[in-house]
Amino acid sequence: MNLFLSNEKEEIVKRKQARVFVMSLVVTILLGLMTSAFAGSEVRGVTDTTVKIGGPMLITGPIAKLGTAAADGLSIYWKWVNDQGGVHGRKVICLLEDDGYNPTRSVAAAKKLIDRDKIFAFLTTSGTPQTLQLIPILDKEKIPALSGIIPSFPGLMKEMPMLFTFGMPYGEQMILAIDYAVKDLGMRKATIGIVYQDDAYGKENIRGVELVAREYGLKIVRKEAYKRGAVDFSSQAMNLKRADPDLVIMATVTRETTAFLKETDKLGWYPPCFSTAAVCDEKIIELLGSKARNLYTVNYIARFWEESPGMNRLKKVFRKYRPDIKELMHYHILGYVNSMIFHEALKRAGRDLTRKGWVKAMESIKGFDTQGLAGVISFGPKMHSPRCEGRIFKADLARKLWVPVTDYRSPSVR
Repeated sequence: MNLFLSNEKEEIVKRKQARVFVMSLVVTILLGLMTSAFAGSEVRGVTDTTVKIGGPMLITGPIAKLGTAAADGLSIYWKWVNDQGGVHGRKVICLLEDDGYNPTRSVAAAKKLIDRDKIFAFLTTSGTPQTLQLIPILDKEKIPALSGIIPSFPGLMKEMPMLFTFGMPYGEQMILAIDYAVKDLGMRKATIGIVYQDDAYGKENIRGVELVAREYGLKIVRKEAYKRGAVDFSSQAMNLKRADPDLVIMATVTRETTAFLKETDKLGWYPPCFSTAAVCDEKIIELLGSKARNLYTVNYIARFWEESPGMNRLKKVFRKYRPDIKELMHYHILGYVNSMIFHEALKRAGRDLTRKGWVKAMESIKGFDTQGLAGVISFGPKMHSPRCEGRIFKADLARKLWVPVTDYRSPSVR
């Protein structure tokens, strides 16, 4: 009898233990599912206290001066924002990886930022050739990006729902330049020569030149290419002089611009030369002196010496965080304005930040006022690169400054 009771009690204990085990297993599974769901809802690069952004940048290499200036503008702005309390209670961590103006290194930098640093979005995609190499990665990862220092490529933006750019496309800058030559300088039957970097940057400039040349019935008499990083432009200058165009379009950057114009000076040849905002650097005038007397550029960003509320604040911010920078360049200002735009979207996206939310916030920006640093900026669901106006600048040799010779205007064709 006692043995029977003992066995019955033992069976009851076993059943209780089994129920406890089953219940524990159910709780464990539920907790696992909840944890998995929570992890799935996390946004990469975003915590309760921080949001991590960044991108590759040409800090070394043949045009390092431009890249370091842009990097300063991009990053200094966020130091100021963080000192004001950040964005919706989060501090912004800005990570910039050097790519040396090399597309292969840019891809490696982007993969590091995505896989190791786990950034929320790209604040910059480096230069033109680098950006084109990054597009498949951005598309695959569905990661939003604001191209920090280059303008857009017509047609490309429609295929990239997560990519935004700011600035007048290089082709449109050249259209604006030829508009000025025809309408303001009276060169209605001008012949055109082109010296261009043999990559996406150069080809986008040529696209604009060919488009506007057809509109005006102008003839392109010679195209001379050079490889990125070239230092000898004697053959390009000689070949263009032999073709004897009335004006020269220079799809160059800073170092190449000075090298080319030094060669034309040796030949005693001084045609009107037009280049892009990439050349709008006072150091070029200082280096070239009188050789820059017929040099024009197109720009859609204000100059550092111009007075406006936005420029005054920018100078104050630079004095506080980088008092060692004595001369501001175009790319300092451009980087700063791009961070302003990114910041505006972060604010509009709200505390519950997601990548899709940031994209929608960018698309909602209408009539954004940079307080004089650029024109009014508007985006939209079908306009990830705002249409911009620009001004023509000419080298002022006495003041050693780029001074506007027009007000803001739009290109005649797009």
